[in-house]
Amino acid sequence: MGQFQHPNIIHLEGVITTSCPVMILTEFMENGALDSFPRMNDGQFAPLQLVGMLRGIAAGMKYLSDMSFVHRDLAARNFLVNANLVCKVSDFGLSRFLTENSSDPTYTSSLGGKIPIRWTAPEAIAYR
Repeated sequence: MGQFQHPNIIHLEGVITTSCPVMILTEFMENGALDSFPRMNDGQFAPLQLVGMLRGIAAGMKYLSDMSFVHRDLAARNFLVNANLVCKVSDFGLSRFLTENSSDPTYTSSLGGKIPIRWTAPEAIAYR
């Protein structure tokens, strides 16, 4: 997370390694997760505000793609919303770096599992 510098990616402030469990410290996102925030504030946003939130999500995901990272858990629960309604990508637990010149044509998780082809976007399969 520390290598990402983008307004729509959660900012890593630090890591606490002196005690168990190891913890990460990120910027404070006042409005919490995107999956519950709009429901709690139903009808309070103009369409332009909602489009701005969606644009932020897309910009964050494009940035990760440009950095050759796949998030692998794109869900509303993994986007956090700050006081200015800026949505930021979070939860990089399943993300993986993709290499262009890998000799292995299959994509596997850190535990050795294959990607779920049925739920994977065609471009993710085509471009690994």
